[in-house]
Amino acid sequence: MKKWNTTLLSALTLGAFLTCTSIASAQSTNATARTARRMTVQQRVDRMSSELKLNDEQKTKITALFEADAKKRRELRADTSLERKDRREKNRALMQDEKKQMKEILTPDQFEQWQKMSAQGRKRNGAAKKNAAQ
Repeated sequence: MKKWNTTLLSALTLGAFLTCTSIASAQSTNATARTARRMTVQQRVDRMSSELKLNDEQKTKITALFEADAKKRRELRADTSLERKDRREKNRALMQDEKKQMKEILTPDQFEQWQKMSAQGRKRNGAAKKNAAQ
């Protein structure tokens, strides 16, 4: 009887351990997916620099642009008085302004390549959001 109780206790302990491990790994996977979508300004500039071969002047201008846009987006998210529709419209206006400024900073070839990179990122983010909702 004592051996049976020890075996049962061991099985329950193992089951609890495996359950906690799977829950922890599921949570870290979701956190990783969210973190991957939100790159810092410096990470974005570094990625663009390596893929678009930016010069130092372009890096400086793009860093300033991204920092200003990040500040505007934070302020927009913090403004709770706006309805969702209004917030979306303002966000789209920010994106259009960013696109216009990027066109002035980048060469035509770099701008075309940047647009392709942006489209690929939107596809990946859309797929990630779709998977997270399921």
